[in-house]
Amino acid sequence: MPESLVINLVSESTIPFQYLRGHHLHRLFLALVSAVDSKLGQSLQAYPAFTLSPLQLASYCQPRVARNLKSHNLKFLLPRQQLETTTFKVADSSIPAGSHCWWRISFLDDTLFAHISPRLERAVASQPWYLGPARLHITNFLPANIPEWSSHSSYQTLYEQASDTNRQLTFQLVTPAVFRQGEQESPLPTREAVFHGLRKCWNRYSGLVFAPDTITSITAKTFNLRTVAQPIGKNETVIGCLGDLTFQISDTTDPLIIKRINALTNFSRYCGIGQKTFLGLGTVRSSSHLDL
Repeated sequence: MPESLVINLVSESTIPFQYLRGHHLHRLFLALVSAVDSKLGQSLQAYPAFTLSPLQLASYCQPRVARNLKSHNLKFLLPRQQLETTTFKVADSSIPAGSHCWWRISFLDDTLFAHISPRLERAVASQPWYLGPARLHITNFLPANIPEWSSHSSYQTLYEQASDTNRQLTFQLVTPAVFRQGEQESPLPTREAVFHGLRKCWNRYSGLVFAPDTITSITAKTFNLRTVAQPIGKNETVIGCLGDLTFQISDTTDPLIIKRINALTNFSRYCGIGQKTFLGLGTVRSSSHLDL
């Protein structure tokens, strides 16, 4: 059962800019899991059955923090009461001590995480944590029934609730996405790069296998994208894309195939699209959630 949690935390000391995303948050996540199950924490280093967001600032951050933000006019990872009024904000400098932050984690493999998620909050709230040199305190986890960003659904339910008539598939990329093309990485979100990645991830974790030809009726419709350079730690920078993209399913497609494609599109809110989603890349809002 894919599940997304939002962790609220407070920085006791300044968080340097280079620690807000990528490998540094990945290391913190593994430390949190190891507090509950040390063997699982070790195995996840080679088996990333999860996705992470970058660290985000809460809407009620201090005025001095707000001056260091760029507003992208996107709603992201928000408590229910803030969902309608707060924009997605990315810090372009270090986060000062005393700032309220949040962080989204999505679990993809229910066999691994069924016993982790209920115990995680109790295990991590009793001690401070470190993001590089910064000392953090986790204040609470958002409940799993908050729409869009904190939610859970069985793979069977995702499939059953998928539309068999919707032919327009829209993604809004809220963190940069990068895709594998042969032996290289590319910021270009082709049909194969987006949907074969979703299909492979779905097949790995859901137990409901979709064939490779499931996506052949999809064509690109509109793109409104820009490329960005994104440092992710360990002296690594990726070139990814941000913005909106829409694909179209052909008019002659069988309703069963349409349903499968829509299930993959809805699944993207948990698994993201593209490569290195466990480092905070490729977080999306899909078509059925853009009106929230």
